[in-house]
Amino acid sequence: MVFKLNSEAVSPVVGVMMMLVVTIIIAAVVSAFAGSSMDSQQTAPQATIQGKFSIGTGMEIIHMGGDALATYDLVFTVRNSHVFGPNLEQVTAQIIDKTLIIDSRGRPLDYGDGSTNVTSFKSGDTLYINSSSIRCDLLQPIVVPDDYTDNLGTDGYSYTGDNEEFWGLCFKNNDNIGNTFYLDISDKNGNLICRSKVTITS
Repeated sequence: MVFKLNSEAVSPVVGVMMMLVVTIIIAAVVSAFAGSSMDSQQTAPQATIQGKFSIGTGMEIIHMGGDALATYDLVFTVRNSHVFGPNLEQVTAQIIDKTLIIDSRGRPLDYGDGSTNVTSFKSGDTLYINSSSIRCDLLQPIVVPDDYTDNLGTDGYSYTGDNEEFWGLCFKNNDNIGNTFYLDISDKNGNLICRSKVTITS
């Protein structure tokens, strides 16, 4: 008697096994790629930063806690809040010139050529912008009235020109005491680290 093997059932089993092996290999490759991609991505630093603004004494930027921040990578932006009028946050956004920002020893974050002796901004540190440097034409050149310099009062913050709608957006303006603006700190890639709502005081 001769027995013949029935190979009809073997093909489907081999096909299923092959598909299973290919699926496992693909899953392993995707998992390894995703893992290496996540490892190579840098997470944005996290910090709590508070701003203070006084027409008389200037501005303070206080690191309240969180990661130490590399100053070369920081971008400081101010923008008018909605209390100045609707839809102003984007159109009034102004990056602060880092030559205006100094540390407690009077050293600027940028000497004007990209160099600085202030390499980090860490918890407990305070950065300053002097009263003379928070003038509208220095801190907010995007909104400053065209005739601001010619019509600036001797006190450094009153204005007698005709462009009242622009002067009304300037932080160093007695009429804006009690109003708020936003201070954003982000990195050079545009990742927001912290946003602080700052109240204008005398």
